[in-house]
Amino acid sequence: MNNFKLEITEKAYKDIETIADYIAQDNKIAAKKIAAAFHKTFSVLCEHPNLGKLRTDLTHLDVRFYVVKKNYLIVYRIAGSAVRILRVLTTYQDICALL
Repeated sequence: MNNFKLEITEKAYKDIETIADYIAQDNKIAAKKIAAAFHKTFSVLCEHPNLGKLRTDLTHLDVRFYVVKKNYLIVYRIAGSAVRILRVLTTYQDICALL
């Protein structure tokens, strides 16, 4: 199987940092685990880029959404032979406004 190349935007890196920093206020180990879960999911998406769902109810953009640990959404786009991670958001945020 041919894996897709992974591209992570600066916004996505900042999203992960913000989420991990927030969690680390109460539990540093949990913060490291959620960051690792995001990166593991990125690898899975590179192997199976169509796992995420299109959500026309949230955006008209050609992006896919993949849920991690019930409360986090990885927003990504398949761009040629790459999976481009655009954002990593919590379900508590205004998703539409952030896209």
